[in-house]
Amino acid sequence: MTWFLSAGDRHLAPVQLFCLPYAGGGASVFRRWQDGLGPDVEVLPVQLPGRENRISENPVFQVADVAYAIADRIRGPYAIYGHSMGGRLGFEVVRELRRAGRPLPLRLYVGGARAPHIVGASHFDGLSRVDDDELLRRLEAGGGLPATLLEYPELVELLLPLLRADFGRVDDYRYTPEEPLPMPIVAFSGRSDTTVSQESSAGWREHSAAGFTLREIDGGHFFLNERLPDLLVAIRADLISARTDAAPRHHG
Repeated sequence: MTWFLSAGDRHLAPVQLFCLPYAGGGASVFRRWQDGLGPDVEVLPVQLPGRENRISENPVFQVADVAYAIADRIRGPYAIYGHSMGGRLGFEVVRELRRAGRPLPLRLYVGGARAPHIVGASHFDGLSRVDDDELLRRLEAGGGLPATLLEYPELVELLLPLLRADFGRVDDYRYTPEEPLPMPIVAFSGRSDTTVSQESSAGWREHSAAGFTLREIDGGHFFLNERLPDLLVAIRADLISARTDAAPRHHG
């Protein structure tokens, strides 16, 4: 079972960054991140089941499975980035790690993700409950599906179970209150994102007891594709700061 897409031998990097994709996305979403973040960060895109090299597997998964896969790969200071669905998944993974007494990340980065307690309406909500044609139409309209993909019905057929499982997770998500997280949360919000408002991103403030930052990035909901260099510059600078702050705790 392959949980991570390795981007090369970076095991000596002083910090790890685990990356969780948006609904329907796979680890390859983050294929350019290693080059963009440089040798000081080991980028570990998480390959959730049911996609890409795991497409033959059931796309339904448990938060605990993701949390323990990450826990087994931690070897020092680390952070988590999750985009859209991956943002809330990252949040639940950190809470699971806390409950299990495992090492916690220096930072939780969330991009294009509504704060867990916020319920809202967008063109990506309710997709698990519409028929296939409507699901694909709304996904394409929201920029979550390449238009050319629809020209390959066999591929669409392969992807539909994954899309239904992921959007079922999104639609069925219910926030359960716990203590705020003990590490800073940094939320990235696309300036022209019509799916997740800046206000919905700002709501993450309530979920950290250690500080919160909201960063705006040019682009829409998928700014991690449209404006990747801008996003990586911000993450890299913050990670350097996080490592410096944490150095005394990891000394020796």
